[in-house]
Amino acid sequence: MAVNVSRFHEVFRYQSRAPVPALLEDLEVLAHLDARAEGQRRALAWAGRFTVIPGAVMAVLTYGVWSGTVERDEITEAGARLLQLTGGVGVALLVVGLLLFLWRYTLRPRDLDNRRYGLAQVLLRRLELDLAPDAPVRLKLDLRPPDALDKRVKQDLVGWWSTDFFVDPWFMLETRLADGAFVQVRMVEWLQKRERSKTSASGKTKTKTKRKGFARLEVSVRVKPERYPGLERLKVRATAATRLPRKVELERVRVAAGRLSLRARLSDQWVARAGREPGSPETPAVWKQALEQDDASRTATMMLLSIYQVLGSTRGRAKQRAVLRRRETV
Repeated sequence: MAVNVSRFHEVFRYQSRAPVPALLEDLEVLAHLDARAEGQRRALAWAGRFTVIPGAVMAVLTYGVWSGTVERDEITEAGARLLQLTGGVGVALLVVGLLLFLWRYTLRPRDLDNRRYGLAQVLLRRLELDLAPDAPVRLKLDLRPPDALDKRVKQDLVGWWSTDFFVDPWFMLETRLADGAFVQVRMVEWLQKRERSKTSASGKTKTKTKRKGFARLEVSVRVKPERYPGLERLKVRATAATRLPRKVELERVRVAAGRLSLRARLSDQWVARAGREPGSPETPAVWKQALEQDDASRTATMMLLSIYQVLGSTRGRAKQRAVLRRRETV
């Protein structure tokens, strides 16, 4: 399906149910829109600086020269006209620069978080290998910032801080794999914005702000209970079998008949995909800090593989029991 660009720029949400190639094509359109917005904002920032700074300097110098010479009555008529022209140009440049910065600010919602559609692209390409041809995938993305007003769930006082709490369930992907298992991947970001003001003895008021948050990534698989008997009793085994990247915390394991889900907690500075392993000798030192950030796509992949390890063990045990029963009846 084709992305309705005008509609997307109103809501900044994407939702579709289509085969992987069609979804990837749409995500490429979103990436192109984001890149164009980033380029426009960069150009407007440079243009704003090159007009505001010279304009402000010209206006200030003109005012200084004018006020100094008029008081002493030392300016000629030609000089006065030159100062008026210079001051007018300076004010015009200043106004144009401020308008450029205002235009840049209005484009801010179009500058998307690259990680969000990037995570969807990576996971779709990885899941495509395990999907039947033309199998539909349902994808929902909320590409607005996590502190959008309608994502605020509570306002409270935490210590001396006035705090806004935000919950942002921005990512959901679900599909049926070629083996019949139904897979769902969800990501929710939690954010706190804190602010407090303090008045010093001199009467000056200072306002401090802080932000902190984290992300929860959940992968769940639904299967036919009769194919995996006894799955609901394997919570301990599933917990022990789960493997996650370093520093990623396993928060919850849920096991039921025909269903297994894992939930992990990531830093709010997660990345969609790390380029190289931090310990690789080819990795430049300046990249290592960035590569140590939580890799969301790798985490989701490892969670899915951990689930399938438990399912494979359960299926193997069921087959062994079936073989033993047939031998007993012979």
